Amino acid sequence: MRIVFGFLTVGVALASPIAQDWPVPRPAYPPVYRPVYRPVASNSTVSSIPSNKTALVTDAISSCSSTWMTISDVTIGGGTDHRTGFTTAVSKFCDMANGSTVQSQDYLSMATEVFLNSGKDPSKYGLLGYVYFEIHNKLSSTHTVDATSCKKYLGTLSEVGGQCYGTTNGDTKGGTYQVGTNGVSYHALGNSVPPKQNALNKLLSTTVLAAQSVNKGSSAPLNPWPLDSLNSVLPTPCHSHNDYDRDIPVFEALSAGCIGMEADVWLFAGDLVLGHILPTPGRTFQAQYVNPLKTIINHNGGSVYKSRPSQTLVLLVDFKTSDAGTLDAVVTALEPLRQAGYLSRLEGGVLVKRAVTVVASGSAPFDRINNGDGIPDRDVFYDANLGALGGSTYTSQNSYVASADFQDAVGEAKTAILTSAQMDTIANHVSQAHEKGLVARYWNLPGEYLWEPLEALGVDLLNADDLSNTARVPRLQ
Repeated sequence: MRIVFGFLTVGVALASPIAQDWPVPRPAYPPVYRPVYRPVASNSTVSSIPSNKTALVTDAISSCSSTWMTISDVTIGGGTDHRTGFTTAVSKFCDMANGSTVQSQDYLSMATEVFLNSGKDPSKYGLLGYVYFEIHNKLSSTHTVDATSCKKYLGTLSEVGGQCYGTTNGDTKGGTYQVGTNGVSYHALGNSVPPKQNALNKLLSTTVLAAQSVNKGSSAPLNPWPLDSLNSVLPTPCHSHNDYDRDIPVFEALSAGCIGMEADVWLFAGDLVLGHILPTPGRTFQAQYVNPLKTIINHNGGSVYKSRPSQTLVLLVDFKTSDAGTLDAVVTALEPLRQAGYLSRLEGGVLVKRAVTVVASGSAPFDRINNGDGIPDRDVFYDANLGALGGSTYTSQNSYVASADFQDAVGEAKTAILTSAQMDTIANHVSQAHEKGLVARYWNLPGEYLWEPLEALGVDLLNADDLSNTARVPRLQ
């Protein structure tokens, strides 16, 4: 068995008056993997097998993997969305593989979507990922796949009380089922990264299935991009904070359904590059964000989310350098999206929303953005100060989002229970933002336990660090 994995360090809606033509109502590397035929260690959530189990196992589970997957299809977002479980994925693979002949010393593989819940409650925690199926025929003769037997073998990996079963949340780690002594191995292994071969929901034979190595350099994070994996994902009001630092930039945010993502940019040696504390030479904003987004929108016929074509995506660009050239570099980098007609812009003083709305934050020059200086298409907007909206400085003609540091603007909150004064402050901020046609957002949240009270008070974008937590947030309807 050889399956290569790429290395991994692994609601609220827009209620603003500007949503004229696109209304948005409010809702809710590991190394090469080689299975070892040994007993599974006992822990608090996985059933163990007897300690006297022999090292060689036949017609039984030989090993469990390490990535938790929900077994049954699961409802998330407070009942507003659903994700595919292990059992459905097994049936899909086995039905497609039925009748296929696997040659001696050969493989038959496929990857398909599944919900990865990290061993937590899948109705509230998890992210779309993949399960890699592989049949490895080690016999000297051919092996013909039978759908019924295939489902039986792989289904054993999720059997209630079995050694790969998680008793707390009814999930499975997947693993390997061994048929015969050194005979045929049936593998089912979870992975957050899509395959590099053309084996996503397609059978692949004769070649070992391998995961992509995520690119955090001068090209797109994924290649090929799993364009159809996100077809059924419904958007939710999360904002992917420091998205460029994620295991898979862009993809994870979209797999969670986020309607906002953040990229910190530096003008460094003539390039617009990404980085938080320091710039990362060669890792350009255009390669990691602009080009992938254009590919996705092209594929979806003009929208980021195929399930909700009218939903705009806030691309918040945090300027880490303040010289005039940074804005010019951002405007230039956005050209592929601009030429395709995918950027929201001002036309006759009125906001016209498109697939992507670019918002400049950090050290971005407000005066230039307000005057359209160097932005001939008026398709870059400002991140206004949510705590200073009382005057006439910020309008829907120069800004789109209004943000504030939660702990500076509202105060400390160690639980989800806010004081009356804090709720009044938030309600006032949100009211002022919406009156000006702006989207309200807080950053530096004490914890993501504040999402529900913030949503209830009308906050439009929920700053998210752990995207798996967004499974509990209602989808936009």
